[in-house]
Amino acid sequence: MPGTPLSSRERDDIAELLRGDPDMPWAQIGRQLDRHPTTIARKVCGNGGRNGYRPVCADRKAVSARRRPRECMSRVDDGLRDRITAELREGRSPVAIWADLVAEGVDGAPCAETIYQAVYTGVLGVKASECLRTRRPRRRSRQARRPNKRAGLPNISTRPDDVNARTEPGHWEIDQIIGAHNRSSLLTLTERVTRYAMAITMPEGYDSVATLAGLCEALDRIPAHLCKSVTLDQGSEWAEWETLAATFGIDVWFCDPHSPWQRGQIENQNRAWRFWFPRGTQLDNLDQDYVDHVAAIINGQRRRNLGDQRPTDLYTAATVQ
Repeated sequence: MPGTPLSSRERDDIAELLRGDPDMPWAQIGRQLDRHPTTIARKVCGNGGRNGYRPVCADRKAVSARRRPRECMSRVDDGLRDRITAELREGRSPVAIWADLVAEGVDGAPCAETIYQAVYTGVLGVKASECLRTRRPRRRSRQARRPNKRAGLPNISTRPDDVNARTEPGHWEIDQIIGAHNRSSLLTLTERVTRYAMAITMPEGYDSVATLAGLCEALDRIPAHLCKSVTLDQGSEWAEWETLAATFGIDVWFCDPHSPWQRGQIENQNRAWRFWFPRGTQLDNLDQDYVDHVAAIINGQRRRNLGDQRPTDLYTAATVQ
């Protein structure tokens, strides 16, 4: 669900920080306001940018947007509703469906949030547990947790600004999704600029040694110039990170405990994987060719955060640079 809107005081603080340093990273502003960096970036870029941000105008625009009349899914053409329902049942996300409708110039195309609301309210006749990545029957609110940094690990707070700003490809977020009875896993990766995703089967389990082997197999698939760094959580399965860093000559950073938003891209990507590999699935007998097929579906969908481009196209272009 959407979080609490920025207050007028927070908008004033953002403007003051940008006046002092127009190039201040979003992550730094977010830490000072205790807000997600993406929230800060979206609100500033949508209201004049770093040099033209005006808090009063931004606040007035936000209030007006909240009051605007919204097109209800019940008013959408029946044929379009049937198409949206069919694509949801096929496993396509509301955002991907919306992006295709916009790209095709479909009149009266509902936005992604309208599709989400229609699913959760039952208007489309398809359950959220049947078509959405999380398979969660109800939306749940976000709960903030206070980080507790662990000494001895390269902390994400030291990650360079060009990595945080996504100005160059080659920086990856990595995680695992766990199978039935915590006995199997699937190693998942996503590139921060192109949003390209891949996954590696883990038939030998997911202790530190098996995880290192899976990481090496994954990074061997990536061109050297697109393998610059990885960001991990603080799970014990990453204990061999120093060996990984030395083998591939890459940087490794770790998030704070209980702070999944610090690498929110892989967290969101795992929701997509969970549509095909829901909780309770045995993951130790997966065929890598099938996993690659699923990855092709995920990477072939248009993304709103990529300007309605496909991760496959952007990643392919990056590999030849």
